[in-house]
Amino acid sequence: MRKILSMIFFIAGGLSIAAAGLYGCFLSFQVVFSVFPAWFAYLSLLFFPFVYGIAPFYAGLAYGDWTLFFISYLGVIPGGILFYLGSIISEDN
Repeated sequence: MRKILSMIFFIAGGLSIAAAGLYGCFLSFQVVFSVFPAWFAYLSLLFFPFVYGIAPFYAGLAYGDWTLFFISYLGVIPGGILFYLGSIISEDN
């Protein structure tokens, strides 16, 4: 029973982190697409991924909208908490 419960927490944590990462990448692409030309936005998706790491800070400082930062960088905290709970449950006493 403990193994099943811990797997539920691990799967929920993984889905949470994946969803935050994908949605953050999508929103970062929209920011990059609005700032740079379309060819650079598509090219940076493959060759310049650091642009997507900087995009949340740019959106927060330039536009005053910190939502992308919260989704991209702080969105992994609930997934980490779920992973932590799953590891506590799966420990043998």
